[in-house]
Amino acid sequence: MKTNCCFLALSALLAITCHLQCAGADSPDLPLFMADSGRAFQVSSHNHDKGDAWPIKPGETKVLANIDGPAILRNLWFTLAGANGPQHGTNELRNLTLRMFWDEEATPSVEAPFGDFFGCGFGQYKNNLITPYVMVTSRGYNSYFPMPFRKSARIELTNGGTHQVIVFFHFLGARYDRLPDEALYFHAQWRRENPTEMGKNYTILHTRGRGYFAGVQMFMQGYTKGDKSNFLEGDEWIFIDGEKEASIKGTGTEDYFQGAWYFTDGPFQAPYHGLTYRDLENVRFGCYRFHTQDRINFQKEIRVEIEHGQRPCNEAKADYSSVAYYYQTEPHTPFAPISKDRAPTAIKPAFRVPGAVEFEGTPGSNPCYGTTYFDDWSNNMAGTFSWKAAGASVTKTFKVGQAGPYRIVAHYIGQDHGAMLQAAVDGKNVGEPVDTWTADPLDAYLLCRNRPLGARPLGVVTLTSGEHKLTIRATGKNNNSKGFQALIDCVAVEFQKTPAP
Repeated sequence: MKTNCCFLALSALLAITCHLQCAGADSPDLPLFMADSGRAFQVSSHNHDKGDAWPIKPGETKVLANIDGPAILRNLWFTLAGANGPQHGTNELRNLTLRMFWDEEATPSVEAPFGDFFGCGFGQYKNNLITPYVMVTSRGYNSYFPMPFRKSARIELTNGGTHQVIVFFHFLGARYDRLPDEALYFHAQWRRENPTEMGKNYTILHTRGRGYFAGVQMFMQGYTKGDKSNFLEGDEWIFIDGEKEASIKGTGTEDYFQGAWYFTDGPFQAPYHGLTYRDLENVRFGCYRFHTQDRINFQKEIRVEIEHGQRPCNEAKADYSSVAYYYQTEPHTPFAPISKDRAPTAIKPAFRVPGAVEFEGTPGSNPCYGTTYFDDWSNNMAGTFSWKAAGASVTKTFKVGQAGPYRIVAHYIGQDHGAMLQAAVDGKNVGEPVDTWTADPLDAYLLCRNRPLGARPLGVVTLTSGEHKLTIRATGKNNNSKGFQALIDCVAVEFQKTPAP
């Protein structure tokens, strides 16, 4: 029985193979012992007399290939050179635009910055990036996405930078008598939002036609070094064929890219998913996910989105860019004009209130990360204290280096459960209680969209050098408040210089 099953399986495989061969179909997965009817060809920068390099001047678009079909491109290879080329850390990898046109179409089916297409985001070269479909190996940029076309293919590069770039290339494919009627065209589209829009998902792909979503390269960066990477809380949402409710909903960005827990163990590369960048100093993440083994098909339309921060409000302000890979029928939905905003975002130092006594991490508190759209939470974090009644308090120890007058300034966060908060230093009240109630609903899930109340000066106290205690106590609440909670960013203890006589 086992032998018969194996024979039947092999017979079925051979029957499918025969059908593919007769149709002249794309056949990279044929058994190695089966023949392929395609006639191999290669288009390259080869020039026996003048050298194999093609210069592309700033502002110039150069057509690298015009190829007659029917055919399937199976491998694209490039390398770049030049005294100011991308290997020297400049932004040519983003300033070079790769475009591909199939069958004399008016708008490109592939349009992306050169580096991003090959998995080198942020304008940053990445060596030894190895997947089944795009690779970067020892300065060689490779694509193994099969790219069928029936009439013609045109491949071009535009140099949008300020330096001449020199390109070497060769494109290897095979010609066939015809392609199957069901053969779909390869597409790749770059998008960028810098910054992402609060309250709105980031769109990876939106297209109409029939085909499948084949995968994405995703590049995400925060704006300050204090950013806690909480944009990774975002879930993917995939809407198929015009549906109002997404068929596919995720559990987190790092989960979608098949990692977990904010990629705590660092970069990894697997055949169909990986983390290529994890730069915590610059709050950068680069990931890929291919859906060639788990296709996401669409018959009329697909919209692929991902959140940037806490559901459902997208509280994380970040720089997002992506290259979506997909196959579909033509004509395709034309791309929006490719963004001229390509330079990597310059990361800023973390915002810290001078003299801040921070409350995040205090025993009895829950962590609360400030939405980066507000840009004014000290260390981008606060402590949430879920007190039940007046009289509850929290005490922090702090030190000052010299004796003298110190100005005490409260930095609280407003919310609809807010209490009246009284500050005290070494057991003595400083100033009057501050009402922290606002009508904004409490949002204490990791990324918080509640707004700071601003700096509230409480008064000046005289301190000796050394250790002191700062206490925040709930004295009550106003009639509108739903509770006695405290959402405390920090309290600043600022030395007051004595005016000169």
